[in-house]
Amino acid sequence: MRIDKQQLIERFLADGELDKAEQADQLPDQIDPAEHHAALKALGVDPGLLLTQTANLEEQPPGDA
Repeated sequence: MRIDKQQLIERFLADGELDKAEQADQLPDQIDPAEHHAALKALGVDPGLLLTQTANLEEQPPGDA
């Protein structure tokens, strides 16, 4: 499963972490957690947790997010 880079950037921006948002912008548009594991860890992101959170958001009906 790949993660949309924009979702990660928006998460950092919402948390006020502008430096991390800029660093995340250097990743490909579709992030493969296995392939980009080290880069995600460097940003303080747990790739496994990120996958779980992203999957949960995608499963919710519109308006429930």
